[in-house]
Amino acid sequence: MTGVYTFIAACHIAVVRVTPGNTRNRIDKLLRRWSRRLLGLLNVSINSRGAEKFPHNSGRPVIVMSNHFSLYDIPVSILVLETSLRMMAKKELYKIPFMGMALRLGEFVSVDRHNHEQSIKDLEKAKQVMVSGISLWVAPEGTRSRNGTLGKFKRGVFHLAIDTKAIVVPIVIKNIHEVQSGNNMDLYLNQEVFVEVCDPVDTKDFEISQRAELLEQIRHKMQSVLDVGSEKMAK
Repeated sequence: MTGVYTFIAACHIAVVRVTPGNTRNRIDKLLRRWSRRLLGLLNVSINSRGAEKFPHNSGRPVIVMSNHFSLYDIPVSILVLETSLRMMAKKELYKIPFMGMALRLGEFVSVDRHNHEQSIKDLEKAKQVMVSGISLWVAPEGTRSRNGTLGKFKRGVFHLAIDTKAIVVPIVIKNIHEVQSGNNMDLYLNQEVFVEVCDPVDTKDFEISQRAELLEQIRHKMQSVLDVGSEKMAK
């Protein structure tokens, strides 16, 4: 059913792009519907806090940096943040029939992790997308963690954040690895996940030479939330 719902969403996105109207707004609604359906299949409940911190209508580029423990991180983020959210996806996903088409038409951003020259062009494209009003979802770990712990952060996305003078919004999705984890395709029903939207970090005063400092600041915010027990997060 996940494949069916994804196929339906991809087809709808293609139709939306060739019909008049507010294309981006309608794709946002399609993505929220897709997210609700996917999480509904597993009866996942979301307990979130801090969404009011998100800088809606700031007129600034916004990058959402999330931990990446599961395939379900993105639909959870879409439902919690309620903004024009698009992920930075690895190039390989664009080769999947229908899904690749939907990613391109839906204004998602590809990134080639194996070609440095192409990755620079990809980051420039990401900059243009953010300037146009889309919030970019990225996983600074670069890949899914297999054990629910925060992995090593890649530096490229922090370069992008400083270069665009973006507002960085760290979010932490806790217990999502109990639904599905890493590359393990086992799925577990009736799980509750906890989402914390952390205080945004404005990069306007950062220089590229301070990239490591920004990385550590974001990582510390996210790790601090992960260190808090789920019981306290629920209060």
